[in-house]
Parts: sequence; C-alpha cells; structure tokens
Amino acid sequence: MLGPTRSEAPDAVPRVHRFQRTATSLGVAAGCYALAMSVFGTTLSLFLADAVGAGPGLIGLYFTGCAIAGIGINLAMGWLSDRLSDRRTALASTALAGVAGALIFTGARDYAVVFATGAVLLGINEAYIAQLFAYVKEFADATGREVTPFSSAVRSIFSAGWVVGPPAGLFLLTHAGFGRMYMAAAILLLLTVVLGRWLLPALPAPPRPVHKEKATSGRSALRRSLATVPSRSWLLLGSVTAVNVANQMYLIAIALYVTKDLHLSASLVGLMAGACAVLEIPLMITVGRLADRVGKVRVVAAAVVLAVIFFCLLPMAGSAPTLLALQVPNAVWIAVVTSIPMVVIQQEIPGGTGTVSALYSSTFPVAQLLAGGITGVVAAQTGYRSVFWICAGLCTFAVVLLLFRMTLPGTGKGNLASPETAAT
Repeated sequence: MLGPTRSEAPDAVPRVHRFQRTATSLGVAAGCYALAMSVFGTTLSLFLADAVGAGPGLIGLYFTGCAIAGIGINLAMGWLSDRLSDRRTALASTALAGVAGALIFTGARDYAVVFATGAVLLGINEAYIAQLFAYVKEFADATGREVTPFSSAVRSIFSAGWVVGPPAGLFLLTHAGFGRMYMAAAILLLLTVVLGRWLLPALPAPPRPVHKEKATSGRSALRRSLATVPSRSWLLLGSVTAVNVANQMYLIAIALYVTKDLHLSASLVGLMAGACAVLEIPLMITVGRLADRVGKVRVVAAAVVLAVIFFCLLPMAGSAPTLLALQVPNAVWIAVVTSIPMVVIQQEIPGGTGTVSALYSSTFPVAQLLAGGITGVVAAQTGYRSVFWICAGLCTFAVVLLLFRMTLPGTGKGNLASPETAAT
C-alpha cells in the first residue's frame, strides 16, 4: 500500500505519490477538525456559564436545542451533498460554517446570539465529519483501496486530536481567555476549509439511484432515501445508538462517580480519559486491518459484549489502579464501535454516501439527547453507581439487536449476496 510492486506499470509511482499526498491531506484535515471540536467540546459549558452568564437551565437548553437542530441539519446536509457534483464543496462549506461560528464566539456574550450560532453554524459544522468519511469511502473506492483499514486509520487520527485538544484548549483558556481560544479554533477550521477544497483531488461521482425528484420536495426525497434502508441496517443503527447512549451516560457520570462516590481525585478522571484515548489509536488501526477477515459485524458484536463486561465491572471498581486497568477493555470496544459500523452502513445501504454517512452520524446527537435525561433520573433516584448498570443493560440490548440481525435472510453464513455483505 505504501509503494508500487515490481509488477506495476511505471506510472504506478506517481499514482502512489498522489495517494500518499491525498491520504496526508485527509489526515491533517481530520486532525485539525478534531482539535477544534475538542476545544468546543471541553469549554462550551464554561463559556456559557462564565462568559455568557447562563444558569444550569439555560445551559441544558443550549445542548438540548443544538442536539435537536444537529440531527435535522446533518441529514439535510447529507442529502444535499449527494446532489453536488463535487463533495469537496460540502467539506469546505461545513468547515466554513464552523469558522464563522468560532469567530462569533470570540466576541458574542448574548445568550440568544450564542444559542443561534451553536444551533445553526456549529450544527452545519458538525456535519463535516460525516462528509469527511463519505469522501474517505469514495476515495478508497476510486483508488482501489480497502475501505475498512483506510477509514479506521483516518478515524485514529481524529481520536489523536481529542488526546491533544482538551489540554491545549484549557491551557489557552487559562492563559489567553475565551476570545483567543476560539480564534485558534477558527484558524484550525480555516485550515480544514483549505485542505478540503483545494488540497484534496476531485473524485468521479459515484453511481446513484435515479429518482424523479423534480416534482417533489427535498423533504420527500429524503424520506424516500430513508425508506430504502434495509432492516438489517436499522438493527445495526439501533445497536450503535444504544451503545452510544451508554457511552454518553458513562461520560456524564464517571467524573461525579469518581469524585463524589469514591472520593478520589478529579485528576484521575483526566488520566483515565487520556489513557483510553491513547489506547484507541493503535487499536483502531489494528481492528481496521482485521475486521474484513473476521467479519465486521462479528467484530462489532464481540466488542459490544466486551462493553457489557466493562460496565458490569465498573460499579465494583473502587481504586485508581482498577479504574485505570478497566480502560483497556473500554478502549477496545470504543475503538471498534466508533469505526467499523460506519463502514458497514456505507456498504450496505443504497444511495448517496453523504446521506448514508449523515444517517450514521445522527446516532450521536440522538444518543446525547437520551443520555442526559436517563442519567439525570437514574442518578437522582439511585446514585451514580446505578448509572453503569443501566449502561450494561443498554449494551446487552445492543447485543440482542445484533444477534437478531444475524438471523435475517441474506446475512447468514451460507446466504450472502455480495462480497460487501459477506464481510458483515
């Protein structure tokens, strides 16, 4: 993959160089975007409370409203992107919306302005990641590369950005304030605009189903696209959503569980998160290379079973060494679930890659909406320890959905219709 073989034609060398340049540009774009998003993700609550002066209710309203808006915007952007002749336009446009949003955050301190900016501009910006992985699949297909390992490698770079971004963002916040911190995020997103529009090659438009859409609205066309999703894909999306809800509940509760229930240092939470993120990077690359051989959905099912075990062990962990040791299985299942299901969905759902990638990405804001309410109710009634038992139950439900998927016609070992479904 890194160089031509002896049997390749002489022009294979420039083709390999072009591939490496494009892969490098994709990696840098994913890293810059991840750095910017990690800055937003780790500071927005502080920005709303300290700079805007919003109380807990308005902060909750902001995140709930932005999550709801993000679902609709993501699906609409996915549908629109598949109607463009060049996906690089969608990449540049979504990243440019993030630049505008970050620049507004450098000076805006009115809650209504901040809310509108987050719901609209940052909502459009969040669609960038779906468009990036849609481009990754189309580029891999166009160059004859295996999608799974290539997509996992790009995803690992995205994860690496989340290792570096939070401490860098908090350092900027402490020493330079919100304005300069969000200016740095705007510069990172501007780099993704340049990379996405001018440093990635134009790709041939993939074949798409022909519909008579001129007489119908875009909303009707989007509903028709969703109607083509196979039952087995809905089961996989449901399983991924259930696991994402569990993961979001874990992220909400773990810091409070460690500090309030176990009376351990808050720095331990940061150490746990950092250890998990560092482990995810090589694991994603390794899993991407092995998944096609073993079977992608089988690997996902095994990872979700591991998630059940992780969440069952977590309430019994009472010391820092045990909690740190549990980050190994935590990193394994996260590395699989955040990389492999998207490839499966892209391969088995008909239609444009942008719409399909957006449909998958929409499971994350849906999970955020559900996780906040469930965590609040469970923690208030029975404590933070019980939250993890609910997480284990959600992952068990996800395993059931995956097992049911495996029983559907066309997904069994002896009844596979194509090489793509054979890998699942």
